[in-house]
Amino acid sequence: MARSRRRNGREWIRGLAVGVLAMALVACGEAADTGTEITPPVPLSPTAGEIPEETFQATATITAEGLDPDHFVGQIGTAFQLVVEGDGTEHTLVIDELVAETPIAATGETAIDFTVEGEPGELAITLDGQPAGTFERQSASGIAES
Repeated sequence: MARSRRRNGREWIRGLAVGVLAMALVACGEAADTGTEITPPVPLSPTAGEIPEETFQATATITAEGLDPDHFVGQIGTAFQLVVEGDGTEHTLVIDELVAETPIAATGETAIDFTVEGEPGELAITLDGQPAGTFERQSASGIAES
């Protein structure tokens, strides 16, 4: 019976430790939106070439400061869909080197489909020519180079 209590006590402590670790990771701060994998792959732009096997989706809302969230991450060679919720005014969105001027509807959602291509690093996202956020291209290993 003493052995059973020790085992139950250890399992309880182990469970508590896992819970504390999970809460600490959540409290570490806001991470960039890496999107959620969606299936089937979204249609790509005509210049994108072959359809990548992995497609990720993230959503953003237009605010007075730009986009919320304002930082997105995608791995080179994957398809990405950014869904932008309108704020009542038509806008134009650009992601340097990835997305040319794209109209954003005043109301509802606008889906922007692209393939993450190029070298690792951060790219500016602009809304009507003003800074609105960043898109970080990462290598397949998940590392961004500056």
